[in-house]
Amino acid sequence: MLLVLAACGTGVQTSGVSSPTAAEPSEATDSAEATQSAEATASGDPSRPVGVIAIGHSGLTGEGTAGIPESAKANSWATGTNPEVDSVYVRLKAVLPETGGHVSNTAQGGASASMLPQQAETSLHSVPFPALAIISTIDNDIRCDGTDAEHVAEFGADVAEALELISTASPNTRILVVGQFGRPSISFVEELVAHAPTVKAALTGTGMCDFYDPDGNIVEANFETLTGIIEAYEAEQARVCAEVPNCQTDGGVRAAYVDTLENFLSDWAHLNVAGQAAQAELMWPVVEELLAL
Repeated sequence: MLLVLAACGTGVQTSGVSSPTAAEPSEATDSAEATQSAEATASGDPSRPVGVIAIGHSGLTGEGTAGIPESAKANSWATGTNPEVDSVYVRLKAVLPETGGHVSNTAQGGASASMLPQQAETSLHSVPFPALAIISTIDNDIRCDGTDAEHVAEFGADVAEALELISTASPNTRILVVGQFGRPSISFVEELVAHAPTVKAALTGTGMCDFYDPDGNIVEANFETLTGIIEAYEAEQARVCAEVPNCQTDGGVRAAYVDTLENFLSDWAHLNVAGQAAQAELMWPVVEELLAL
């Protein structure tokens, strides 16, 4: 996803774009999709986990696909039901029909890692023994103000708490912690600004993650700085994941993704339906391996 308009920002969230303002939660709460688990029952056999839960930020909510800045969990690459997306949940249901109806997505736009434990608790209330738990975080914890090094440990503790909660409640659940979507790219930022010139103002400043200086010049060092910050958070979530049975990262699959303009909404912050479908396609082999399908 466009990385975070300079550190989890208020506008463009891209692997090329960022801006140092904390994002406000734009929670999706439409009645049919708020937890996306109406059919799931709060019962089951812990030795035979079934279903999918997803927790994290707007990268999981289909945000903007049904109107900016609303979420649309039916279009989520992880848990959506839109056949155009062909989400992980839909694909899993095709392989394991018993998955049907056992799905809960409690991710929120603007959510930081500190919200993961509460989200996990809510999802597990609806789908107590899921076969798969998907966690997507980082974006809204990035600060780009010189304090990220100190914040990484706090971030890790929040992720670890969510992992422990899930693994304790449902020991046979496989947990997939995904990395950041793409990497800051000079070529992509230049392509984006050429396509949508008004975006440049949001990427300009004197901050350590601003991609353009006040004179309008690309600052290459800031791309490297933001990449380093992202990788520090990823390393921390990989570290805490490694300490939990049945937890796995995506192994760098998302980091290697290359942004394309065609996959983004007009806010240049979130994926459109085609982008959501691309994510589902990208992540499905990872899920197949994790669940030994």
